Amino acid sequence: MENYASKPIIFILLTLVSFIQFVFILRFLFEIMRVNFYNPVSQIIVKITDPILKPMRVIPLYIGRVDIIIILIATSITALKIYIPYSFSSFEFSLNTLVLISFGKFLDEALTILWWSVIIGAVGSWFMPYTKHPLFSLIDELCEPLYIPIRRILPATAGIDFSPIILLVFINLTQMILIPPIFHLARIL
Repeated sequence: MENYASKPIIFILLTLVSFIQFVFILRFLFEIMRVNFYNPVSQIIVKITDPILKPMRVIPLYIGRVDIIIILIATSITALKIYIPYSFSSFEFSLNTLVLISFGKFLDEALTILWWSVIIGAVGSWFMPYTKHPLFSLIDELCEPLYIPIRRILPATAGIDFSPIILLVFINLTQMILIPPIFHLARIL
């Protein structure tokens, strides 16, 4: 049962777990998009995630560029993030439901991070002299592989790049099409 003292504890735990989840999702996206790992921001993410990833990579599990270990860890952290608020109450759900919801939430948050990266990159491109920070080059490296197929299809326009807008629409459509069936399947279990 939730009481006065448990709310701050839940808040602190959720904040810590959310930060760890965010870092692992970034590591997942960095590896898929093959960003420059010599970027100072990438180095911070690698230094935070390596102590957990290295022991788990005794047996490498890759499908193409996708590191399954990172997906499993990020899904587990997401499950913890979902479970923490309910651990102080009498609400119960099955492990299958928790795993499916966690995987769906992991995908949803990874797509949301990509969405915000596109927004930050687009706004940052308006202020080119001020975008020498490593974070902006990292965002460009994260989004550029997604822009390339769109730019191949779109005709060249005079100074206006519509690929971020198309990518934002595509990310939203992917979230609308991919995530609800996962949550629906979790409800059925």
